[in-house]
Amino acid sequence: MKVNAEDFRHQYAGLSDEALLDVDRQELVELARACYDEELARRKLKAPARAPAATHAPEPHAEAEEFAVAQTYESAEEARLARELLRGAGIAAHLGAGGLALLVPVSTREEARELLDAQISDEALAEAATAGASYVRHGVGTVRPYLYGNVDLIEFVQQVFGAVELERFAFGPKCFHVEAAIGDSVVVLEVADPPPAIAAPASVYVYVPDVDAAYGRALEAGAENIAPPEDKPYNERTAGVRDGFGNTWWIATYVA
Repeated sequence: MKVNAEDFRHQYAGLSDEALLDVDRQELVELARACYDEELARRKLKAPARAPAATHAPEPHAEAEEFAVAQTYESAEEARLARELLRGAGIAAHLGAGGLALLVPVSTREEARELLDAQISDEALAEAATAGASYVRHGVGTVRPYLYGNVDLIEFVQQVFGAVELERFAFGPKCFHVEAAIGDSVVVLEVADPPPAIAAPASVYVYVPDVDAAYGRALEAGAENIAPPEDKPYNERTAGVRDGFGNTWWIATYVA
């Protein structure tokens, strides 16, 4: 079956203005392929191997890897949040035709599911599914820390807290606006080498499963010790470090 331009014209003509403007032009070809893969998966079919066109160099692999449904969500906001988390972790992910099914390569399906289970809590999904979530970027975290720092702050939050990068905007060779998820929260990183003139250090309180392990990772990442891990009278074990820019990170576990 051949798909022609008229098929796509009819499809786009049926969209509302808002829906049409929401389409990411760079994802159009990718999305069409993802919809095809979703239907193959639904019917439990395997895409036939096709010889490369004579005018192109041979493909590095004999056939493209199959995609399978990793998760299906109740709202488009939930599905988009899950897609961005996987992409931030380096896993190819696409939304299915209805915008609710999340497709990943078969070889990464289990890894993707484990990551989604670990990073997206039920509370975060519930937040994303609410009607008001549309006005909150990524649908999660109405209030979020806004941190300045050097570019290495991105690697610091990934190494110490397992942060998953949701998106990144480049304003120059070494100047980025990054949003990253830590558990069920989102932090905004405004980083550059050197940092902007208006940059000021901040103080952030982060709950982790193992304070001592996170504290050790922070020191390995170059952070300065402020307070070693200690049991507090308010039923928490806490530690404090300062990153290279001067932000203070209080690391805590509730032990009651």
